[in-house]
Amino acid sequence: MSIAFVLLLPLAVAEAPAPAPVVIDGIAAVVNKSVVLRSEVETVLDQMMQTEPVPQGGDVDKARAARRSEILETLIAEKLLEEEVRKLRIDVTDAEVDRVVKGTMQEHGLDDAKLELALQRQGLTLAEYKDGLKKQLTKMKIIQLKVKSRVQVNDQDVKSNYAQRKALDAGEFRVRARHILFLVPQGEGGRAQELRAKEALARLQGGADFAALARELSEDPGSRERGGDLGEFGRGEMVPEFERAAYTAEVGRVVGPVRTPFGWHLIKVDGHVALKAKPEEQALEDIRKRLYEDEMEAQFRQYLEELKRAAFIERR
Repeated sequence: MSIAFVLLLPLAVAEAPAPAPVVIDGIAAVVNKSVVLRSEVETVLDQMMQTEPVPQGGDVDKARAARRSEILETLIAEKLLEEEVRKLRIDVTDAEVDRVVKGTMQEHGLDDAKLELALQRQGLTLAEYKDGLKKQLTKMKIIQLKVKSRVQVNDQDVKSNYAQRKALDAGEFRVRARHILFLVPQGEGGRAQELRAKEALARLQGGADFAALARELSEDPGSRERGGDLGEFGRGEMVPEFERAAYTAEVGRVVGPVRTPFGWHLIKVDGHVALKAKPEEQALEDIRKRLYEDEMEAQFRQYLEELKRAAFIERR
């Protein structure tokens, strides 16, 4: 059971009865000299339940309990990392964050207005977006200082993975597709956007041109002006719900509405592109890089576990 902070109000007069305590917040966990508030956990949980709804027929209460536990562990880790940042005197400047923002804008062809609109539709302010980037850059600096030296990938692992990948890629393809996105902001259920997607689907089934309708209705600033064109993508490059729908769709046929963490999509697959075998040297280098990144992430998780074991943590 969570223990609540209480604020005891002073007596107006000596003989007046004491007012009832006013609950300010509850403590979900104590982490050394810091605390994770219950409201922090519940805020993130509510957002997650909106952006990643439980599949129809699933146990919502069980899902909430499992996600609440995961979120608490993540927030505990953040508190420990904040302590490490102070100990290691790590600093991420506003200029570093701004460089990442500008690079992202250039990559996706966004100006200031389009960036703010895209963030707004995802329930984020520019300040919140920059704060998230700052946390990512801080993590990268901690990895460089404390984790990178632990990571090793040997030649045998690379060659073994290459042989497995070669067998799996036989007959594999990439998808060339376009979509119309109806964004669901954080905190909304998405019912209105689903209805709009169904109305758009009816127009397509009535003969409307997909590209023209995407330019009219899509809320994806990165593809809207291109008639929803996403170009080519392969396995693991899209969120799972979108990938499953695109890879199982018939070429030329519209599928959806499909729900993802971004909102509701209508998807049209324009074609399949057979994978071209990379030169062995390039393929081996790509695999080495991916294995290195995977091992880096695994060692970072191990580093967090070490921080937890060395810390005083009381989960309530």
